[in-house]
Amino acid sequence: MILEAELDHANATTAIFRLTGRMTLGLRLREVESRITAVTDKGVPKLILELSGVEFLDSAGLGLLMILYGKMKTHSGELRLVAPTDRVLEVLKMTCTDAILPIDPTLDAALAA
Repeated sequence: MILEAELDHANATTAIFRLTGRMTLGLRLREVESRITAVTDKGVPKLILELSGVEFLDSAGLGLLMILYGKMKTHSGELRLVAPTDRVLEVLKMTCTDAILPIDPTLDAALAA
């Protein structure tokens, strides 16, 4: 399944993207990065990525998460991941990035954090 990023909500303080498909190396991943960056470059301090629809995450997908994390930190913002699938969570744990990237079980928890 091709990677899709749907902007679910955006205001002055929070942007929420729902990602679905496979976060793998390719043009589509770069397109999604550009779409998310276009929103965060407007100064949104909180970026939430809802990952319950992401089937697979390779090193390029993991790299995108870390790039977004770095961009948000550079601008004193934060990135939060919501409800990653078991397969995605396994990759995050295997690479120890779960210790760096905040992961919330629900969107409400991410919004409250």
